[in-house]
Amino acid sequence: MITVAFCTQKGGTGKTTIATALAVAAHLAGKKSALLDLDPQTNAVNWFDRRKGDGPDVASIQPGAIRRSLDAYRGLGMDWVFIDTPGKMESASVEAAKHADIVLVPSQAQIFSIETLEPLKRLLDMAGSPPTFVVLNLVHPNAGGRAVDDAAAIAASFNVKVAPIHVSRLKTYEDAPALGQTPQELEPHGRAAQEVAGLFTFLLDQASMITGNHERMKA
Repeated sequence: MITVAFCTQKGGTGKTTIATALAVAAHLAGKKSALLDLDPQTNAVNWFDRRKGDGPDVASIQPGAIRRSLDAYRGLGMDWVFIDTPGKMESASVEAAKHADIVLVPSQAQIFSIETLEPLKRLLDMAGSPPTFVVLNLVHPNAGGRAVDDAAAIAASFNVKVAPIHVSRLKTYEDAPALGQTPQELEPHGRAAQEVAGLFTFLLDQASMITGNHERMKA
């Protein structure tokens, strides 16, 4: 089972939108997936309540219940668990990161957002420094590659890696959650769907390396 935590130091980064999209991506790929909602606003749970399709499993829990919930999902043969944390709640982010195989940090491609990576990096160090990747979000659809490269370079200055797939500012990302859907369900052949698919493929590659390392450690 692979656990992915979404951690940020501020709200409005698109955490829940990306988390729900990836949880559904895993489900559509034939994997058992779940989403744990640690945010008191319960946006992920509210999204699921609007949802008409099946999967993924979504539950609202307190940070102290993460281990118990993950153990239960592991017993059920869950393949992927995504943890949506509240912005600006340091204790929840640390607790989620402690139990994560991978941490994703959604961030707008602008200096004021990227500057929050430094204090977040300190929190992640407290959690044992799990593999962490910034996901540049809300990137203007017509932004040139240089804009993304510049943002990635700034993130790298904080010793944080950047995922090779960014998320664009597209209306599909706004419209889908209102219907309890994700971009790949609302517009299967659209640009947003391609971005989500690319990001999930990136996670699959990271998961393969993690499970491979675990197997080598057992040998």
